[in-house]
Amino acid sequence: MDKGFKFISECIDLNHDGLGVFKINDMTVFASNALVGEKCQLEIEKVNSNYCTAKVIKTLNSSPNRVKPICKHFMDCGGCDIMHLNYQSQLAFKEKMGIETLKRIGHIQNVNSLGIVGMKNPYYYRNKVQVPFSKINNKTICGFYRKNTHFIIPFDECYIQTNESNDIIKFIKNLANEYHIDGYVENNKQGILRHVLIRKNCQEEYMIILVVKRDQLNNEKEIVEKIIKRYPYVKSILINVQEKDSNVILGEKTRIIYGKDELIDDILGYKFVLSHKSFFQVNHEQTENLYKIVREFADLKESDILLDAYCGVGTIGITLSKFCQKVYGIEIVPQAIANAKENSKINNVNNIEFYLGAAEEVIQKLDVHFNCAVFDPPRKGCDQVFLNTIMNKNIDKLVYVSCNVATLARDLNILSEKYEIKKLKFVDMFPHSADVETVCLLAKLN
Repeated sequence: MDKGFKFISECIDLNHDGLGVFKINDMTVFASNALVGEKCQLEIEKVNSNYCTAKVIKTLNSSPNRVKPICKHFMDCGGCDIMHLNYQSQLAFKEKMGIETLKRIGHIQNVNSLGIVGMKNPYYYRNKVQVPFSKINNKTICGFYRKNTHFIIPFDECYIQTNESNDIIKFIKNLANEYHIDGYVENNKQGILRHVLIRKNCQEEYMIILVVKRDQLNNEKEIVEKIIKRYPYVKSILINVQEKDSNVILGEKTRIIYGKDELIDDILGYKFVLSHKSFFQVNHEQTENLYKIVREFADLKESDILLDAYCGVGTIGITLSKFCQKVYGIEIVPQAIANAKENSKINNVNNIEFYLGAAEEVIQKLDVHFNCAVFDPPRKGCDQVFLNTIMNKNIDKLVYVSCNVATLARDLNILSEKYEIKKLKFVDMFPHSADVETVCLLAKLN
């Protein structure tokens, strides 16, 4: 097959990215905007050694699970993958894909899933957004990247971030044009405004971070005054300088131009101080559901010693602290540890200690027997040295929280040398994307 080849085929599955899966002459073909059971006319766009990608020219019959996406930018924007699938089918797809990935990569034969926790309203859920800015036809624009590119699709509304965030972003874009602040153009490295980050707490207070190429913003005072006058719930505005030409959004230098570098959020009755760099789950409702599952799986006793690895700002350890004797939190990011210590103080939690460093190194220095370990690593999963250290510590049970089923499966395969899976549950933290959060309980063999 060559590029441009056209054919008709039926979609037989969805892959882990939500792309339709087709077969022709024993070749696998992937295409977006296709659902299982739909017969489509396709055109090959790219030929690889063992698969092809194609575009759907025409859908000849529609799946009963298909819905019209609420967002007019769905087909172009890279923010959502499966908005054309009705929500109950999205949940079924995520659970199925999670189980199949665990079997394929983790070689786990019997996955005992306890189901998936969905949302009542799967829209406007993100409490943190980061929107790229650029310049087209002498105007500063903002939006989201087209799938697999850095070409910005301008937007009026995003249905997975709050209405307030949408409005703030558009207002800042208008201010940028009013005060001749050019959006950053990657091709020629011209312009100053690269991204705008917004985060909110459950009290509906907002923090704005303006990410710039250099620390030089026209009419800074006037911009602050206009923002806070229009949006009194904006409690802080920061300038972050990212001089490097990289995909890393935030630079090292940050200064405050209004308020403080903090918001205070609430999870399960505990308060948490967040800075602009703090990692925090983006979906408040589902975070509380996730932590309830972690608490249920951990099933802690008053005499238990808990390890909270990859602890971030201490959310999991602090919410579990009243159910056990002692918690040890470990994190490699200095700012996160500073926030974690502050969070334990404001919540009057006295049975928790936080350590800065790589978890595998800190654990070996601690002369402690842990009854339970909880870890919520980044998308890349756990370091194998960490997993070996965990197995050598002979911990009774582990609760693994993951936002990437593939790396979870890889790590569970390693842990299977000494642990077996007892329970597993999925949480839909990111509706309309193909991603899913997983909580897994492991117990020591024998």
